[in-house]
Amino acid sequence: MKYPYSIPLWRPNGEVLSGNAASRVVLSSVGTKWNDVVLEQHHFPSSEMADLMYKQHVIVINVGYAMTCEYKKEGQFRRFFKARGAISFFPSRQSFFLRSKLERGMFANVLFLALDPVFVSRIAEGLELDSEGIELIEQRRSADPTLQHIAMAFRAGVQSGDGLDRMYGEGLSTALAAHLLREYGAAVLKPKIQNGGLARGKLLRAVEYIQDQLSADLTVSGIAQAVGMSPDYFARLFKESTGQPPHQYVIAARVRKAKELLTTGKFTISEAAHRVSFVDQSHLTRHFKRVFGLPPKRLLGSPRSGRI
Repeated sequence: MKYPYSIPLWRPNGEVLSGNAASRVVLSSVGTKWNDVVLEQHHFPSSEMADLMYKQHVIVINVGYAMTCEYKKEGQFRRFFKARGAISFFPSRQSFFLRSKLERGMFANVLFLALDPVFVSRIAEGLELDSEGIELIEQRRSADPTLQHIAMAFRAGVQSGDGLDRMYGEGLSTALAAHLLREYGAAVLKPKIQNGGLARGKLLRAVEYIQDQLSADLTVSGIAQAVGMSPDYFARLFKESTGQPPHQYVIAARVRKAKELLTTGKFTISEAAHRVSFVDQSHLTRHFKRVFGLPPKRLLGSPRSGRI
């Protein structure tokens, strides 16, 4: 399958490059409902990128063979051995020079994640960061287990088809942005008082809002706004209160609503899926089996379906 380039490179003069001509996109988040992050997996031979920049914050993870890279810092060329799992981080609008070297006939296998800087700023506000001191710094690390875990969750969501909805992307994007701000930035966190979970009134309002909006494109930020909280703070307290992140809670609520619709006998599986905002019938089926232990077709054919 051929995918388009969705993470463009720019020259300092404003000229946009559609992508590296030698690079091939083998996986992409094109087609998902993710708003704030783009995922691409590339295969490419030895290459050089001189005096270029991204307008997004871009994380690059080596998911293939080890390679040797050269980059320029403070006017000096430096060499970096990029083993499997190594991380490179390129902040928005900061030019860089990068040269990768591979053995003849070998191809790099690299995962790209690009985050919208406006979204990252919103997360910073929710974390109560000093907005005047926010500065993300170009870095290269031999490993970052937390960042890699989030990146693999993004990739798995695309590969399996289970993470195509907007809320899945938003939840992981929020975690990724918060990690970048804490680990790759030069900002100071202000103390925040934890209260052990959401106040009962806010929790009830959040649950009611979710139930009322199951047919809509629910987002963490939308639910948080309904209860008057920042998305990141709301997500943490909601998980403390319910034992589930908002995304998982919403998925389970949609599955249970779909079950209610199916047991009436008035809807097909596809119709029920669309009424509770699943991408399609197979998307509902995967989550239905996860929640109830059997596919919806078994439910429709079972006289004991009311006991599920």
